[in-house]
Amino acid sequence: MATGEGNGRERTILSGDRASGRDSEGSSLVPMLVAGLVLILIGAVVIMAFV
Repeated sequence: MATGEGNGRERTILSGDRASGRDSEGSSLVPMLVAGLVLILIGAVVIMAFV
C-alpha cells in the first residue's frame, strides 16, 4: 500500500457555497423576484381600473 492512498476513497473538500448547492458565480433569483413583483403590481393596477 502506497503512502497517502488511504482506503481507496479520495477525500473531497467543498466550500460552503458548493456544499449548499448555491451557484456563487451564476445569476441570483433577485431579478426574477423583482420582475414578478412588478407584474403583480401591473396586474393589480389593471384590475383596479375596472373596479
